[in-house]
Amino acid sequence: MRILFITNYYSPARYGWGYRQLCEEVADGLAAIGHALAVLTSTHRNGPEPPRPYPVHRLLHIEPDWESPFPAAWQFFAGRRRRERQAVAHLRRLLTRFRPEAIMVWHAIGLPRAMLQVAEQEAAGPVVYYLADYQPEIADEYLQYWQNQAHRPAAALFKRMAAPLALKMLAKEGKPVPIHYDNVICVSDYVRRRLVSKNLISPQAVVIHNGVNLAQFSPSASPLSFANGLRCLVMGRLVAEKGIHTVIEAFARLDSGANVTLTLLGDGPAAYRRQLRQQIQRYRLQDTIRFQPPVPREQIPDVLSRYNTLLFPSEYDEPLARAMQEAMAKGLLVIGTTTGGSGELLSHRQTGLVFEAGNPRSLAEQLRYALEHPAVAAELAQAGRREVVENFNIERTVRRIEAYLAQVRRAWTVRHTLRDNSA
Repeated sequence: MRILFITNYYSPARYGWGYRQLCEEVADGLAAIGHALAVLTSTHRNGPEPPRPYPVHRLLHIEPDWESPFPAAWQFFAGRRRRERQAVAHLRRLLTRFRPEAIMVWHAIGLPRAMLQVAEQEAAGPVVYYLADYQPEIADEYLQYWQNQAHRPAAALFKRMAAPLALKMLAKEGKPVPIHYDNVICVSDYVRRRLVSKNLISPQAVVIHNGVNLAQFSPSASPLSFANGLRCLVMGRLVAEKGIHTVIEAFARLDSGANVTLTLLGDGPAAYRRQLRQQIQRYRLQDTIRFQPPVPREQIPDVLSRYNTLLFPSEYDEPLARAMQEAMAKGLLVIGTTTGGSGELLSHRQTGLVFEAGNPRSLAEQLRYALEHPAVAAELAQAGRREVVENFNIERTVRRIEAYLAQVRRAWTVRHTLRDNSA
């Protein structure tokens, strides 16, 4: 099958995080089992283009591009409609030259909905949306921008003056552009239930959990020991919604002699990192907690091998976090929250330990439990590993996506054959 992937970021890129990595792994997996692929994505690229068995067309613009030196308002008034028309033209050229039998829209936040509408109307095959986020809740990024209140006084004044004109322009353009979301794969049952309940996607949407490469994230030869304490890791974006401040508060509640250390692996806004450092200093935890800058994706398995516990303190409704899957695959104990879809993988005292989001006392209790019951901690780590092997491996994800694409392709062919015969 010829499959066109449309996504806002594609490796190598600085942005996109877990869903970008998953998109690439699924694309590579489909290519490896014989499908012809092409990728249409944004101009963002961080590093040289790696060799691939399929082309990556870096032609689209993110709207608004928050990494641009130009503010969102400037981007709106300067060339936005031209860039939108260019995106539609790029898609139409690929539809003509590549002739995809199915289109997978992986992550389209920041991409023009007019282009997706053309895909739904003109492609010679079904358009399938893979939702590892809540994209349908954002009808239009610029509409959201002009309707939201600015934080800085000068920006707020400008938006009050310019917003009526901008919103009038968007309405005249027919924004927000309606997207049908007829064929949808959700990364978790939580994402599906949330979006169906808001009538944003079809009730026929299916759930296909994401997964990890088990060969890449294989455990050490012997199970990890917890007899000598907890070597804890938090990895990912260091932002407030990820709850890192709660972890520091929890560590402050542990006994001073507790055999536990913590590494914060990642990067984030300077103001939040400064807040975290101030917390660490206030509680005199400099010898217990350290920062480490982010590392390339290929180094993550080696990094995980240095720890026995992953802390996942997210306060955000995670669609389904890959960090937990990767840590479990490596045999680490996961102590985390079950916001969003996380509870579909992490179950208290079955595949790990759970604490209440935003509650440092609750996290401290689970840390103490793991310290006081090292044998149970080891058993839970192994149970988490088994859960990932059985239900969250990337080969299973790829095969299920392949089967769904074949199913909707057959249904599309039958529907259009009947329509053509009755015409």
